[in-house]
Amino acid sequence: MTVTRRRFIQCALAMGGSLLLPLRTESSQPSKTEPWSPAYERLEKAGRLTERVEQAFAQFSEYRLCPRQCGVNRLKGETGFCRAPVRTMNYSAHPHFGEEDALVGRHGSGTIFFSNCNLRCVFCQNWPISHEGRGAEISDEDLAAGMLKPQAIGCHNINLVTPTHVMPNILMATHLACQQGLRIPLLHNTNGYERVEILKLLEGIVNLYLPHLKFMHADKAEEYLEAMARSEEAGLNHLDPRSIKVRNFYRADSSSSQRMK
Repeated sequence: MTVTRRRFIQCALAMGGSLLLPLRTESSQPSKTEPWSPAYERLEKAGRLTERVEQAFAQFSEYRLCPRQCGVNRLKGETGFCRAPVRTMNYSAHPHFGEEDALVGRHGSGTIFFSNCNLRCVFCQNWPISHEGRGAEISDEDLAAGMLKPQAIGCHNINLVTPTHVMPNILMATHLACQQGLRIPLLHNTNGYERVEILKLLEGIVNLYLPHLKFMHADKAEEYLEAMARSEEAGLNHLDPRSIKVRNFYRADSSSSQRMK
């Protein structure tokens, strides 16, 4: 089955527009909804966030979460391609207004820039941070405080920029900050160069994944469905609702086409 780009956009817009319509219910009684809580808070209450931290810190003796899989022992001071030490290198933490409007809101996205990078693109707009490694080493406790500060001044989320090479520290800081009252969403602002292992560590901590993003302009629905299927096979369940709607549409369209043959 071949679906043109135009048809894809039309379907996506139609589904997006349907989200604006009021939901009909059989009962006239007001619906009861649970108060919203971040995914990491639910893991913390269930006692499972600590397990993720332990799994992540076990990687420090032979770090392979990054796709480069250097296998260095950071506990002994070894550094790999990203040049990251065992403690976090942090460049800055402040409200950021340059992201999408939905993330910025009125008070900004609480952006934390991590020094160094596991990719180091030649066209990087954050060259002094990612290539030159500008910043200072901080403890996990300081990183947790850096998450709480944006919340205190009204930021709508915590935006973790280039976090792959310091993910164990981030999970520890999330655990500590959650115990101190962190309640706003975490955004995983990655460079798109990830392994399934690190996404599994983030499962239930970061609310939404967009694994099909590079297929948004594909002309073939099969490519979109393949990306979604691989995500499901890897155990990544926190997919955004609109992507699931598009996936279900393509599946239904494909089944209908098969029956007509």
